[in-house]
Amino acid sequence: MSWVSLSPSFIPRTWWMTSAATGLSQTFGYVAGAAGASAARGLGRALGVEVRIDEEKFRPVTRALPWAMFGVSGLTWLKNLRAQAEIAGLMETRPVRTREHVLGVAGGLALTAGLVSAGRGVNAVATRLSRALRPVMPAPVAAAIGVGATATGTAFILDKVVYRRLLEWLSKAAQETNARLLPGRVPPVEPERSGSDASLEAWSTLGAKGQAVVSDGPRAVDIEEATGRPARTPIRAYAGWQEGRDLEATAAAVVAELHRTGGFEREVLLVQTTTGTGWLQEWSASSVEFLTGGDCALASMQYTYLPSGVAFVADRTTPVLAATTLLNAVEAELEALPAGRRPRLLVGGESLGALGGTEAFEGLEDMLRRVDGAVWAGLPRFADFWTSLAPFRRRGTPEIAPVVDDGRHVRFATKPEDLVTDFTGVPFGPWDSPRIVMAQHASDPVVWWSPELMWRKPDWAKERAGLDVSRTLRWLPWVTFWQVASDMPQSVSVPGGHGHRYVEEMLQYWAAVLGQDPLQDFSTIAQAIRRTIVPNFA
Repeated sequence: MSWVSLSPSFIPRTWWMTSAATGLSQTFGYVAGAAGASAARGLGRALGVEVRIDEEKFRPVTRALPWAMFGVSGLTWLKNLRAQAEIAGLMETRPVRTREHVLGVAGGLALTAGLVSAGRGVNAVATRLSRALRPVMPAPVAAAIGVGATATGTAFILDKVVYRRLLEWLSKAAQETNARLLPGRVPPVEPERSGSDASLEAWSTLGAKGQAVVSDGPRAVDIEEATGRPARTPIRAYAGWQEGRDLEATAAAVVAELHRTGGFEREVLLVQTTTGTGWLQEWSASSVEFLTGGDCALASMQYTYLPSGVAFVADRTTPVLAATTLLNAVEAELEALPAGRRPRLLVGGESLGALGGTEAFEGLEDMLRRVDGAVWAGLPRFADFWTSLAPFRRRGTPEIAPVVDDGRHVRFATKPEDLVTDFTGVPFGPWDSPRIVMAQHASDPVVWWSPELMWRKPDWAKERAGLDVSRTLRWLPWVTFWQVASDMPQSVSVPGGHGHRYVEEMLQYWAAVLGQDPLQDFSTIAQAIRRTIVPNFA
C-alpha cells in the first residue's frame, strides 16, 4: 500500500497531499492484513488445522525479505518522483521538490502510526469490555456487546467531539472571513451595481465575496477599449446572506435590484449560482459582459458563508434550494413581461455552483425549455445532471468528453476545440439553440472524484484519454479515492486550463452559447478581463 500510494494522480503533490494519501493507504493495508490474519487463524481453529513453520529453515528468507522490500520501496519512490515531475510538466507548473516528497512520506508514516495506535486503543477497550462481561453471559454475546458498545462510543466521540467541534470552528472562521473586506475592493459608484449608494442592498451586507463581485468586473469604458465598439455598463445585482433572512427573501432582494437597475430591460440576463462563501467565477461573468457589449445583467446571491469544501460535505441541499429559489423568482418576473421584451435568460455556475444550478432543473429537457443557454464548469460526475447524460454517450467517445445526441444541444469540453470537433477529431453537425456547454478538464479532481472510486474503476481511468493526465495513472481500490480527494484543494492553484481552474477558456465557451465563433482570437478581451480583476484573485 505504501508503493501504490505514491503512484501519480491528477495534481503535482505537496508534502501534505503525499502524507494524506500514504498514511491512509498504509492504514488500510495494515487493517486489511490484520483482519486477514485474524480471519485465517479463526478459520484454522474452526477446521482444526494448525500450521507450523520451521523458523530455522526460513530464516534466510525472513532476513532477506525486509531488505528486498526496502529496496523496492526506494525504487518506487524514485520512480514516482519522476512521475511527479511529468505531471508538473503537463500542468505547466514547477515540479515537486525532492525534500517535499521526503517530508510527505515521513508525514504519511507518522499519520499511519497515529491511526494504527488509535485503532489499537479502541480494540483494547473492546477486548477489556468483552472480558469483563464474560462471567455473566456467554462469550459470543459478551464479545458482540463489547464491540458494539465500543463502536457506538467511538462514533459518538468522533461525531460530537471531533466532527461537530471542527465544523463549529470552521463555521466561526468562515463567518469572520465573510465579514472581512478583501484587499483592493471598494464600494462601487455606479448605480448599476448592488452595494452602491443607489442600491437597496448595503455594501456591508454583501459579504466579502459578494463585495468582490460588485467591485470587480468591467465598466463601459473597459468594454469599449477592448472591443472598439460602444458599450453599456453591465448590471450586477447581488444580495448577501443575512441572519434572519431566508432564501425567498434573499432572492426577492436580487429581483428588486434587477428592477431598480433596469436589468429586465437588457439583452441578456445571466443567473449564476455561487459556490460556498458567495464566490462567483469572475472570468465567467466578465466574459458575458464583454461579449454582449455590456448589454446584460448578472443576478446572483449568497446562501452560506461556509467554504465550498465544507458546504460540499456538510450541506449539499442549500445550494440547490438557493439556485431553485432565485431562478424561480427571476422566471416569474420574466413571464410577466411581453414575450418580445424579455431578455435572453442564461444560467451558469462552477463546482458547487454548478451542482446547485443544474439540480434546479428536472433534467435536460426542462433546462432546454426554460433557458436560452448555459455554461456549467467543473460539475462533479456524481451530479444527477451529469449522470443523466454522460453514461449515454456515443460509442467510442471517452468519459472525459462524451458526445451526447451528436452534440445537438449539449457539448462536453475539456478545451475550447471540443466545441467544434469531438475528442476523436470528428466535426460536429449543427448546434441548435439553446446551447449547453459542460466544461470539465480531464485533470479536474473535483469532477472525477466520487465515493464509488473506493471500490469501482471508472471509465476515465480505463480510457486514460486526458492530454494533461499522466499515462502512468492507475486506479486502485481505496487508494485512488484518497489520492483524488487530496488533489481537490490544490486543484485551484494550478495554471488555468488544468485542474479546477476555468479561466480564459470561459470566453470561448460563452461565445459559443451566444452564437459567436468560439475559436476566434479573444486575446484583447482576455487582457482586459485580467485588468479588471484584483491581481491577487486573477
